Amino acid sequence: MKMFTKIWSLLDWLYFYCSNLSYVNRQEKNIFRVKLITYRGKSLCLSNGAFIHPNDVLLKIHLHNSLLMKEMVNIKNDIKRAFYVYSRVETSLPGLAVFISRHPKKDIIRGVIGITLLSRGVSRLGFEVKDITNPYYKKLKQLYMKPMFILCYLDKKKFWKNKNLIPKILVLSKEQLLNKYL
Repeated sequence: MKMFTKIWSLLDWLYFYCSNLSYVNRQEKNIFRVKLITYRGKSLCLSNGAFIHPNDVLLKIHLHNSLLMKEMVNIKNDIKRAFYVYSRVETSLPGLAVFISRHPKKDIIRGVIGITLLSRGVSRLGFEVKDITNPYYKKLKQLYMKPMFILCYLDKKKFWKNKNLIPKILVLSKEQLLNKYL
């Protein structure tokens, strides 16, 4: 497992620099790394009445998976690992709110967006879960997310029985994020 973690860290470092990500707060080990994107999907209506339209500016969030893997190396139960990831996301959201409130483009950022296989329970954090409508994009996301997920999953037999590993879009309006976490 240690060798895998070292290889993953190297690949993660390469991905970080090639994808132009920024740390939200490296000193506090915030679990999010982010980048500004121009939204290209279909319009999304959020529960607070806000809309995300094509060409809106969003902050795309990425979990710092190699950091999570290092932190979870001694957690030997998949359920405890899931709760740990949830907890890390929850404690990192206030830092994300501060990051956006201080961002030079804060006035044009409409919200945050991410893609994940782990969407259960995220509504308690304020996120809304949306389906990926483009079948090719969904398949592309599955191609790299599933292998990454299985490497972190301890119970491999149970993993293969899990048919719910479908990537979903998580979205949270800037107003909801700031109101809840700032």
